[in-house]
Amino acid sequence: MFLESDWDAIALNLDFQYHLYTSTAHALEDTSLFVIQITHSHDAMKLKIPSWIGTTIGLLSMGMMPALGAEQIKFSYSLLEFSLPVTDLKTYAQEGKVSSQLASYTKRLKPEDVSQLRQVLTEKQKLSPVAVSQFLYSEIGESMLKSAGELIQTDSGQNGFYAIRAALILAAVDPGGLTLLNTMRYFPSQNIRINTEKLLALMNKLSTLKKETNQALSVIDRQSTTEASIEPPVDISKLPELYNKSGSFSWQKKAIAFVDTNRKSLTGSIKTRVIQTDIYLPKSQTPAPVVVISHGLGSDRESFAYLAENLASYGFAVVVPQHPGSDSLQMEALLTGKSQQVFADTELIDRPLDVTFILDQLEQRSTSDPWLQGKINVQQVGVIGQSFGGYTALVLAGARININQLHKDCKSEPDPVNVSLLLQCRALALGKNSPDYEQIQQNLSNLDLRDRRIQAVIALNPITSSILGQAGLSRIEIPVVIAGGASDTLTPVLLEQVQAFSWLTTKDKYLGVGDKGTHTDLIGGVSSVILSSSNRFSGFSGRDPELGRTHLQAFSTAFMKVYLAHQTEYRPFLSTSYVKNSNRDEPVKVYFVRSLPPGFPQGLVRKK
Repeated sequence: MFLESDWDAIALNLDFQYHLYTSTAHALEDTSLFVIQITHSHDAMKLKIPSWIGTTIGLLSMGMMPALGAEQIKFSYSLLEFSLPVTDLKTYAQEGKVSSQLASYTKRLKPEDVSQLRQVLTEKQKLSPVAVSQFLYSEIGESMLKSAGELIQTDSGQNGFYAIRAALILAAVDPGGLTLLNTMRYFPSQNIRINTEKLLALMNKLSTLKKETNQALSVIDRQSTTEASIEPPVDISKLPELYNKSGSFSWQKKAIAFVDTNRKSLTGSIKTRVIQTDIYLPKSQTPAPVVVISHGLGSDRESFAYLAENLASYGFAVVVPQHPGSDSLQMEALLTGKSQQVFADTELIDRPLDVTFILDQLEQRSTSDPWLQGKINVQQVGVIGQSFGGYTALVLAGARININQLHKDCKSEPDPVNVSLLLQCRALALGKNSPDYEQIQQNLSNLDLRDRRIQAVIALNPITSSILGQAGLSRIEIPVVIAGGASDTLTPVLLEQVQAFSWLTTKDKYLGVGDKGTHTDLIGGVSSVILSSSNRFSGFSGRDPELGRTHLQAFSTAFMKVYLAHQTEYRPFLSTSYVKNSNRDEPVKVYFVRSLPPGFPQGLVRKK
């Protein structure tokens, strides 16, 4: 949940030119800027927005409500046009009454969908106006708006980019909060025009992807049955207990700030990078193998604390860095007006370099620091990463950035069914302001970020399809797990995980897919004040995220025991038959294989 800012401190120039209704997008995007000064927690920040939005915010804060808002939603297809009064939606949302015009649309829906529509119209998003504005003015936010504007247009049929942005910001200011109804209320055009042709095309893409994903799961399920039938039977009674049980090692946790004063960029400049890191050190008689956990975009060291604690209890020294520039503090800076970026483009390089730098530092300290001396083995390292951290893990394992693939996939507008491309395509922005841009991009494609101390990796919901591609992933030579969720709308499992698994050429590889898993199920929380850990991911989680985390704890322990500690008694946990049988009676199904049929899923994956 995002905290509401103190809007009592807003000082506004009330030269109100009452020309909010306009037929051109350029008029909506007033080039004169309005500066709002916001005071929050003793810090002052300034936010620049178009002056007409600032003026409207001022009137809202004084209780003066201008007559904004769309009156009709118009659907056009070829020569046909249909309309629906916004007041009909408002009446339905507030009173549950369905007008005759609304009934002509709802009769095509299932009863549960009609009921859900009422909730969707009035559900309040707990986002502050500053957070909404800052994100929508970021490069990624603008890319998303541009795509949305192709579907949601102004009355004159122009891209709704500016109108949508204005409506969202003003709805967030409204005392009623950011709801779909309020957003329509502040849409600065008499009519909201839906490009039905493009909407149907998008729906068809989404439907096709869902169908192909289900087909892929069927293929994976059949493959797992085949694999299980030829594996030796597993006697579960003779296996170590891993589920819902901590290991026998006690451990200590310590926070260390690793300071890299000589971090080189692709342009040759030098910067200092401070990497706050938690280390979980088991009390062991022998040097402990090391497991690094790399968090995803907007997360931090707390996101996988539950996993770190469990691994430490089984004898692993767990290192959890917080990547500055793509962590919860960076997201907080964006949402409070202190940064203009969702993440720094250089994070694509800096994240794996963070891990290598920390391992170098630990290697030195293991011979001099009494707390670490003789207690860790930095030559036996595993990495677990989620989302952006999954990419980090794969690059450290030997994958390389695929500039050629990025140019193919990013030259047109972002694919609306694969949001992760917004992040992946940022690689092409590296060095964009330098006269040596072409050379920097060439250097990027040849950059080898592999750390050979790393013996095995687990990539959870990783981004892969364009930034690594087949050429990049086929370079990996060590054991790899790729895992995803069938309900992941941010990194679609077929496009980003199943396809990536098929490109791996390493001998020891594993693919796991949760049939109801989402992008954030495995995240335990974040420590940021602005990004509350209790509510932040609740809207994106699957039915039973705790069950998924339990599976992750058990499987990652067994995987690291086999490939780092070389304890073969844990290998049955990695067998297809064990995973298939242990998951038989659970509400969430896990599809698990070590190989895929030849040519799959290349013939199935949809092209842009």
